[in-house]
Amino acid sequence: MTSRERTLTAYRGGQPDRVPVRIWGVEPGMEPPHPVYAPLVAAAQERTDMVASWAAATGVFMTVSDEVSVRTEERPSRHAEYRDSITTYTTPAGEITSVFTFSPAGRPGYTAKYLLETREDIERLLSIPYVPPRPDVSSYFEKQERLGDEAPICVGFGVDAMYAVNSIMGSETFAIMSIEDRATLRRLLDVFQQRTYEYLEYLLQQGVGPLFGYVGPELCIPPLQSPMDFDEFVVPYDRELADLVHRYGGIMWVHCHGRMGPVLEKFADMHADCLNPIEPPPMGDVTLAEAKRRVGGRLALEGNIQSGDFYRVTPDQMRRLVRRALEEGAPGGGFTLCPTSTPWNDPTVDGQTIDNWLAFIDEASNQ
Repeated sequence: MTSRERTLTAYRGGQPDRVPVRIWGVEPGMEPPHPVYAPLVAAAQERTDMVASWAAATGVFMTVSDEVSVRTEERPSRHAEYRDSITTYTTPAGEITSVFTFSPAGRPGYTAKYLLETREDIERLLSIPYVPPRPDVSSYFEKQERLGDEAPICVGFGVDAMYAVNSIMGSETFAIMSIEDRATLRRLLDVFQQRTYEYLEYLLQQGVGPLFGYVGPELCIPPLQSPMDFDEFVVPYDRELADLVHRYGGIMWVHCHGRMGPVLEKFADMHADCLNPIEPPPMGDVTLAEAKRRVGGRLALEGNIQSGDFYRVTPDQMRRLVRRALEEGAPGGGFTLCPTSTPWNDPTVDGQTIDNWLAFIDEASNQ
């Protein structure tokens, strides 16, 4: 099998010639984000099954209306060595603003003020006319031609409706509204669902695909929201998107961190094809073997090597983790070995961390 065939077979739940091995974030021809990552990128490009990515611009809030303008300014933060980035959207009904506190040195930042805090903010956002984005997709086909059988392309079409709403109001406001004003929350979800569905359908009609991927459900699992909320705010919306992709013969890949115990079968119920990253305990609460027993045959799985382990274990321990994941995930097919996040969590890393990535690649490649 070619690398592309191997990956797509596993994502469809099939049995490839061997378990695909992927490092999320490494693509053919890419340059390392920092020289320290050069050995990792070189080894991954030579020995793993890469997945490339592609996405097009979709405007602000998935509309290309000219009745919204955006301006960004900076100011000193109340935290030393940090700055605030203030983004203001001018809508037909007034301004809405978010504030992100960031580190010029590359340290983690956080949202200090979310865009939607009041019902008035919501009305301002909804006052923006909806003009569906219809971008030029020729760059997708150019990239596909360059890659050939080297790697499939995972098409990004945005996020699901729940994530779109949650990310602009924050988990706290989302949770409060889910108790006090579910009708307004559903109104927002319906708006973003319509826009996402129509954009995804446009891509499919242009012949883009077959692999599509998105993030989002992790913001609606315990402890942030209940399984009942997941059933209402995620499953029917995401199933509609997956069914659309399937009508065109495509594959739906979904990313969701966290404890899958209460919601694992729900990803099969929403007709997803592959779930990433199936974090092992103690970060997750379901072993790979248990996940295979519960959803094997209905849902392909990708992941299971915890990204934090690359910082703390020895190379020999990393090899053992890889062997265990392969033993649990390989039977029956529908499994891709992959770390639970990209390697680029820090601007630079030490030598042992790179050694662990190289041990992961070496052990996984010698199946």
